[in-house]
Amino acid sequence: MSTVINTNMASLFAQNSLASAQNNLATSVQRLSSGLRINTAKDDAAGLSIAQNMQSQINGTNQSIRNLSDATNLLQTADTSLATIQDMLLRLKQLAVQGYDGSLSATQKLSIVNEMKDLNDEINATAKRTQFNGVDLLSSGSSVDDVNSDIYAGQEMVFTAVAITANSAPTSSVGTGVGSAGTLSNNVSTYTLQISDVFKKRMAGNSYTFSSAGSNLTLTGTIDGQSVSQTLSLDSVVGTSTTSTITSQSYNFSSFGTSITLDTTTTTTGTITGDSLASAFVTKKTLAVTGKTGSISDIQLSGVQSGTYTLTANTTGVLTMSGTLDGVLTTQALQLSTVSANTTTTFDFASFGVKFDVTAYAQDITGTLIASQMVLLDEGTQTAAGSLVLSQGQNSELEFQSGATSDAYITVNTLNVMTGDSGTTAGASADMKSVGTAITGTDDSYLGGLNSSDSISTWQSAFQGAESAIDSALDYISTQRGIFGSQMNRLSYISTNLTSQSTNLQNSRSAIIDTDFASETAKLTKGQIMQQAATAMLAQANQMPNVVLSLLK
Repeated sequence: MSTVINTNMASLFAQNSLASAQNNLATSVQRLSSGLRINTAKDDAAGLSIAQNMQSQINGTNQSIRNLSDATNLLQTADTSLATIQDMLLRLKQLAVQGYDGSLSATQKLSIVNEMKDLNDEINATAKRTQFNGVDLLSSGSSVDDVNSDIYAGQEMVFTAVAITANSAPTSSVGTGVGSAGTLSNNVSTYTLQISDVFKKRMAGNSYTFSSAGSNLTLTGTIDGQSVSQTLSLDSVVGTSTTSTITSQSYNFSSFGTSITLDTTTTTTGTITGDSLASAFVTKKTLAVTGKTGSISDIQLSGVQSGTYTLTANTTGVLTMSGTLDGVLTTQALQLSTVSANTTTTFDFASFGVKFDVTAYAQDITGTLIASQMVLLDEGTQTAAGSLVLSQGQNSELEFQSGATSDAYITVNTLNVMTGDSGTTAGASADMKSVGTAITGTDDSYLGGLNSSDSISTWQSAFQGAESAIDSALDYISTQRGIFGSQMNRLSYISTNLTSQSTNLQNSRSAIIDTDFASETAKLTKGQIMQQAATAMLAQANQMPNVVLSLLK
């Protein structure tokens, strides 16, 4: 090795060694102070990616455990109320058997019935008040699935094509008024009329009249059976040139969804008054909207089961509904009657618990037209037109994620255990509804229809029917409690498994990203020693060129 002054190779080597020792020492200090082996991506790019994926799984798993805890609490809430309802059914069973006692007077039997009615009311009240975070657990009623159903409330139907005429003038033009108007002559006013599609249907079958009083133009007619009138004031038109000039004005009869554009051509100076324009317009004063339209104004559901129900029709106005009830394919045919103009008629498919309210607008609509139009409605996602799709009700299928990914979940179904046939207490289970009918039914075969003058055999038959219905309801409630119980057990196993998964994932992530303090403190000590050694050697190396001075003496 040559003896030189300008380039001190030993010093350069010592400097590199010192820089390396300082970098290693800084890394050790950073890891020991943060507790993380990977503080930046440069520390371990692959390890960072793996650790972050594991953290995503850990977060999803831990949240799923909390979700399942909510699901367990929800099921426990429902089961507690079902237990109360079951206790009430057991009391109803006892009362029904007590009614067989031949020594009881009619008044005493009526007292038994009154208690049974109170218990029936409380079953419905208990079902109604059983909620978890606002979700009805035991009273979820059916509803129309507005997304998937072809048929829904408020849907408008067109039975014959809707057309607009104005005194036989073309649809696009109400007409023109030509002649003297105010102080001007040789002017022409063209009126263009437009009606929104929604109002076309509602106005179909009616005639509408324009009248004027001074500059006021009034449109009068009937929409949805209600007399409607609206008045607008027309502005004057000022001619400013002897050349042909067009002045455009727009007037919106919003109550009718109708707008009128008035284009007035002037060829001289002066003013055409609003009075003259209104009077000229009225010469084409009758607006007729032809066609037959109506709407499904409401769909009433009484304990109907969820599912898809299909409508078919024949050429005589018979509408048939088909669907599966309690696992059995069921159909019901209904002869539709004519719906008079501006009235509403209810068509009741009692076998399914579905009622359609159909409203006719300005013209009578025959049952044949209604049936043929309903089966053609195809606005939902069903492949077959004329489908009524019903969901079980508000949040009837509750899904809880049961793993780190969105494709792992468990479904909890809510119930409707109310005992009514319709209204606010409408039930969905035939077993529960039969209890309500047996107790509150007004026919003399039911307890609610009996009085003190009825024979002993009539009373016993009614109590026997109630007892049979109560037995079926008890079996139904027991089955549902068993389902809830098995789901709670399942949730417990899932939670235990997810907890173990989370623990193992955190252990694996820790091995990748956390600092091993035993190893890292050893590296820190080594780094400190290497730094001190490199510093000492750098000092020695920096003194090595001094030997040249001795050669120059």
